[in-house]
Amino acid sequence: MITLFRDPIFSTIDKMFDSAEFYNSPKTKINKTNEGYKISICVPGLTKSDLKISTKEGILKISYEMEEYEETKLFISNFVKTYRIPDDVVEKNILGKVENGILELVLPIDNKKSLERTISLN
Repeated sequence: MITLFRDPIFSTIDKMFDSAEFYNSPKTKINKTNEGYKISICVPGLTKSDLKISTKEGILKISYEMEEYEETKLFISNFVKTYRIPDDVVEKNILGKVENGILELVLPIDNKKSLERTISLN
């Protein structure tokens, strides 16, 4: 199963600010099908050029940052979500799109790639 990869210290901080107005983590839904995993994230008003999505060493990273200047004030809006990619996902075939304020990522799995194996003893 795909899981959100979080540093324990950030989980504690998130709990402190969970009901505060500055908590800035978009709603996320993850489904698993026979073909793979589907991640849907609410990103209203964002386009594909606003988002940065990458994989490295089995971690999927989704991020966004915007700086806006208004007279003498600087407004910064951002988020980062990281997920550990399951071993059965074919990373090079991950697809994504942004449509109607929803980022959808499809992480296809290779059913031939077994997560379990039997070890023979000599």
